[in-house]
Amino acid sequence: MDCYDVIVVGLGGMGSSAAYHLARRGARVLGLEQFTPGHTHGSSHGHSRVIRQAYFEDPAYVPLLLRAYDLWSSLELESGTSLVQITGGLMMGMESSAVFQGSLRSARQHRLHHEVLDAKQIHQRFPELHPNHEVGLYESLAGVVRPEAAIRAHLHLAQKWGCEIHSEEPVLDWRADESFVRVTTGEQVYQSKRLIIASGAWASRMIQPTLPLRVTEQTLYWFEPRSSL
Repeated sequence: MDCYDVIVVGLGGMGSSAAYHLARRGARVLGLEQFTPGHTHGSSHGHSRVIRQAYFEDPAYVPLLLRAYDLWSSLELESGTSLVQITGGLMMGMESSAVFQGSLRSARQHRLHHEVLDAKQIHQRFPELHPNHEVGLYESLAGVVRPEAAIRAHLHLAQKWGCEIHSEEPVLDWRADESFVRVTTGEQVYQSKRLIIASGAWASRMIQPTLPLRVTEQTLYWFEPRSSL
């Protein structure tokens, strides 16, 4: 039985990136996807995802985000594809809100370029917005990532670096001992030294009861402005 260095289960936004970076480092990688890569059943499809540096969730994320910006630039260069569009981003809320205070804390702690705007300044800068008492943090380097194009770029380059991609091959089971991980699909049994589970909403089927997960639906909205704005 052939042995891979790493098997990656799930080739969405996270799995495709992992497969690419591992293959680029010289690892022998197998990527397994239960659907066709770029499918619409998970959370990595659609036109855009927000990218920003002043994470309100915790300043500890910021070094990871700065590194992510560098990696996106490198991926665009290697793939010859535009993946990130810097638009600027406005985080709004009451001055005491977690979103505003968290964004401000991250921006100040890591010296990120930002502007603090009161309600009047927000309306002047963005006439379509009519805040009453809200304040905002404007981050000039925020923008959007094209998730579907990013997956295509990651997988194309992963294969270029030697990664094997198996589509429409769901994982049925996996077992690990002190030496290897054995992954069973509907096609055959694969063996590797390491296993990465990046199967999104299906992860709970693969890792429970080790780590209980609850899948929730996240609804996203895109609004097209009137031409008069």
